[in-house]
Amino acid sequence: MNKEKVIKPELNGKTVPFERRNEVRISKGDEGRQESQAVTYKIAVGKQEIEDAFRLVWNNYVEAGLQENNHEGIRFTKYHLLPNTKVFIANYHEELAAGKPEEFKKGNGKIVGTVSLVLDSPMGLPMEEFCGEEIAKMRSQGKRLAEVVAFALNPEYSKYKVFLHMFKLMFQYAAMKNVTDLCCSVTQRHIRFYRKVCLFEPIGDLVPYSAAYKLKVQGHRLNIEEANKKAELFYAGKEFDADLHRFFFTESYNRSKGEGKPLSEDLLTYFISEKTHFVDTLEDKDLSCLRAQYQEIGVRFPF
Repeated sequence: MNKEKVIKPELNGKTVPFERRNEVRISKGDEGRQESQAVTYKIAVGKQEIEDAFRLVWNNYVEAGLQENNHEGIRFTKYHLLPNTKVFIANYHEELAAGKPEEFKKGNGKIVGTVSLVLDSPMGLPMEEFCGEEIAKMRSQGKRLAEVVAFALNPEYSKYKVFLHMFKLMFQYAAMKNVTDLCCSVTQRHIRFYRKVCLFEPIGDLVPYSAAYKLKVQGHRLNIEEANKKAELFYAGKEFDADLHRFFFTESYNRSKGEGKPLSEDLLTYFISEKTHFVDTLEDKDLSCLRAQYQEIGVRFPF
């Protein structure tokens, strides 16, 4: 892999290093190419979309050693039950890949990528299990937090740069919700990628994490405003074929500002009582929190 280090001007008195990495480059003409339009991006709302996303997470996590293969076949957390958690998905459409948009049918794609965003709430954030002091400090500073969880990709579709497009959609949603800082737990294997490409910064130590099947993870955070400045410093005035500042921070998808829908009573019952026995793992404090959160939006939590 060819890498080229570039040292740019200082940001807040600190020199900002960057690496240009071939595997994440987006050509300037990508957006208009037929093959790049074969994948669409949205917030999952229906039962099948959500279940397919959870199944892709399961497959990825079992393969990576982050999930015990107990044959349930789908993976989600109690934070996915919160009404303000969003599941973002990438749908591959054969008819679009074949240049036949007239055959396109909404909701008829194959889910090839997913990532979820958990907005801060009375339930807290998942990574507080091992990074509680750091999260509490950011809250005390007035930060509006959200955590990136359940990221999974079908590797057969890597040429479509699904990861970048999903994160772009997630960034735009986070901005719409006035999130200042994105947090995530990162395994040791992926730390370099999150820091060098996604501009996340480490918080806390590398420690075992129950949600990662006891693999070691490290907390990371990305202050969206600072990331914007860093990316602009690197790309400003340059003719890169992968201007990630332009891609993430200045270009918007031509989409409505919809927020998706909270899980309905039927979907909650299906995922945590019928499809799985997840409801049995919820503590009384979790159930109380979920009931209160759904009551605020006029929906009954059925447990």
